[in-house]
Amino acid sequence: MSTLTPGANTSVSAGVQTVTITYTPVAGADLDVSAFLLTDTGKVRGDNDMCFFGQQSVNNGAVKLVESAAGRTVFSLNLEAIDQAVEKVALTATIYENKAKFAAFPVLNVSVSGGIEAPIPTQGMQETALILGEFYRRQGAWKFRCVAQGFAGGLAPLAQHFGVD
Repeated sequence: MSTLTPGANTSVSAGVQTVTITYTPVAGADLDVSAFLLTDTGKVRGDNDMCFFGQQSVNNGAVKLVESAAGRTVFSLNLEAIDQAVEKVALTATIYENKAKFAAFPVLNVSVSGGIEAPIPTQGMQETALILGEFYRRQGAWKFRCVAQGFAGGLAPLAQHFGVD
């Protein structure tokens, strides 16, 4: 098993990757997890490049939200089937209506098939939106990076960062 700290990365095999995000549920604060498909500019091509509870399959099924329950969200990514124009798939979490800060979530973890763990350090974190990690292309191969970058203000500034209208 490989454990990644924020900023660390590792190679992943081509094909289908399963990503499981687990967290300790917090009463009155729903956590929404999404995946953004990004071009080399770091932006989406349009609203169809955002996979979330309201749009559970994007890029002809290459990225799918397969499970969403309190404390657990699962995505399936077929890296070989993702459009060539997509350079990154960013996995994000937002606290619905900013009803808490990430510091309230003592456990927040990203697991990638193949034995990759990326525990997100939330202690003292005052943000309400977070880039958890990202799959990205590097010299024709896919890698995964633990990011753990927070945004104040929730979903709106995060979506703007990725070019969502």
